[in-house]
Amino acid sequence: MLAAALFLALQAARPDSLLARAESLLAAGDLAAARNLAERLDRARPDDPRVLTLLGRIHLTWPTVGRFKADSLLTRAMRLDPDNPEPAYHLGMVGLALRGDDGEMIARRGLSRVLELEPLYRDAWTMWSGLYRGPAERRDAVAALSRHAGEPAPDMWRSQLLMELERYAEAETLLRALAARSPGDPAVRGLLAQLLYETGRDTEAEPIYSAAVADVASDTGSYLWRQVRSIASPSERREWGMTGPEGRASFLRLFWVVRRPDLTARVNERVGEHFRRLREARRRYGLLHPNSLYHHSRQWRTWGVIFGGSPGPEVADIARLVGSEPRPNVPESLALTGELAPRDDGDRTWNLEDNLDDRGRVYVRYGRPDDVRVWNLGAETWRYRVPGGDLQVTFARHSGTYDISGDAVVMPFAAGETVSAAYLLASDRASAPVDLAFRFWGARFRADSERRTELLLFVDSARATAVLVDAGGGEVARDTASVGPLRLAAAPGRYVLAVDAERSGQRGRYRNAIRLPAFSGDQLAVSGMLLTARPVSADRNEMARAAPVSLRVPAAAPLRFYAELYGLAVSGGVSRYEASYVFEHIPGRDAAPDPSAGRRTRIGFSREATAGPVTVESLVIDPGRFPAGRYRMRLEIRDVIAGARAASTSLEFELR
Repeated sequence: MLAAALFLALQAARPDSLLARAESLLAAGDLAAARNLAERLDRARPDDPRVLTLLGRIHLTWPTVGRFKADSLLTRAMRLDPDNPEPAYHLGMVGLALRGDDGEMIARRGLSRVLELEPLYRDAWTMWSGLYRGPAERRDAVAALSRHAGEPAPDMWRSQLLMELERYAEAETLLRALAARSPGDPAVRGLLAQLLYETGRDTEAEPIYSAAVADVASDTGSYLWRQVRSIASPSERREWGMTGPEGRASFLRLFWVVRRPDLTARVNERVGEHFRRLREARRRYGLLHPNSLYHHSRQWRTWGVIFGGSPGPEVADIARLVGSEPRPNVPESLALTGELAPRDDGDRTWNLEDNLDDRGRVYVRYGRPDDVRVWNLGAETWRYRVPGGDLQVTFARHSGTYDISGDAVVMPFAAGETVSAAYLLASDRASAPVDLAFRFWGARFRADSERRTELLLFVDSARATAVLVDAGGGEVARDTASVGPLRLAAAPGRYVLAVDAERSGQRGRYRNAIRLPAFSGDQLAVSGMLLTARPVSADRNEMARAAPVSLRVPAAAPLRFYAELYGLAVSGGVSRYEASYVFEHIPGRDAAPDPSAGRRTRIGFSREATAGPVTVESLVIDPGRFPAGRYRMRLEIRDVIAGARAASTSLEFELR
């Protein structure tokens, strides 16, 4: 009794110091001592919201069993101190710790109150954003954030929710006012551009989005990345993580360059399509249970049977129905890409990034499926037609407990669905059809000055457009042609090469990295190779006009090869070198095994030429020198004066 009386006297004299002591014990992890002290404070002051909040936090941290007690303590604290966001915030943490739908209801009760009182309080908005939100929840949050109109962050979050409610006029008014107050904020401009894209105003959106990308270095919240990460490949995700603020604008420009479906269109149609797909996915495939254990526990996904019992008969029924369909013809090449999506991110699934179920994640990447089979209320199969076969994936509502419930997630049932699903979740495509399989080849030469390199492209199509894009995402060269080669000239370096081809109403696309070598003349170098079976002189332009786009030439005609040499040493006004043409007979793409495949033939010459910045090297092969078939040819040069060596890139061609 004496000890209790002494404690009450001390508590009355210095309550704040005792609260601070309990706080320090909690921070140190001494839960038993912190709880003992807080409970004694609670008995002395049962209506003190600070004590109730502290005791609630202790019970929240208490292993497993204290969370519902924390709920009641923090709820009391909220009633006693309704204008303090702290107990409401910790109530939100209680709900998130409890998981499941009940926990989510508790979390929303607390976090919604924080948004009303102080939306910038800690990470309350981030925590609230991870909860399920339908129209009612969005409207409640809009009302709460409206109490803080004029504050930049709450206004931006409110505009985002208004967009999700598709109240675009209100959101646009709010965003334009925000942009006027904060003209240097890329996140605001990015969200305004998203609104314009979602509503089909691509021409108006493009300059706003471009300005946001240009200032992405100051996007400290990575909002512009979060807008596009749902279609990023695994390698792009890794690259973004290694890219500093100064390189992010270039990253995002190149991100969209490789996805541009039409090089001749005024705007990149893929950007608007992406945001409109996001809008549709948000509307139709949003997560229903983001706080379920499925999305937060790898153990649950691995050993879910111990939490929810064995799967019910519906799973077997779905497997039988899916298996009764014709087996999809999955392209074999998909298994060799090395770009398959990871199944989850540690304890969290990728669904939580954008609050989408797996159908939504696939929809954002590939759009509307070409074929859908709905088996029951809990499962459906999607199929996409791609060059070389089909991609098929089945989704089932199996993220809940028992039988079929919860969110729709990938559940492979048929052969090939595992690879298809992984590929669909690691790649993306525009809706514009790609139905032309075309080929092209190229040769690199010194351009009109030593500081630039010319790339000649020979495209097997009726009309083609090619663009070179530099590392900063800027276009540096472009050409369009129906007859003859495409010509692109730029400084030596690495670029993205984009090619669009058309033939008979069909279209094809190519996007990939390319390097333009330097032909400065400071050291020995060999240009690319040209060939033709037509009677032309050894002149670059004439050879380029006569070169076959298909690299197929008649075996019955003389065959001319052409290259240029740069940087040969000079002695007495002349250059001397040895030229070796190496021909390797290679198997045909569809031909039967050829016993002569791999056989090499070398044709060599000793040359002497008048010194100059460019030396032309040419060879004519008479008909019958080589039998019909496929060949790989390389030109090797040895500078006799300097002793230097260099070689051309290989050129594959077919004699028919």
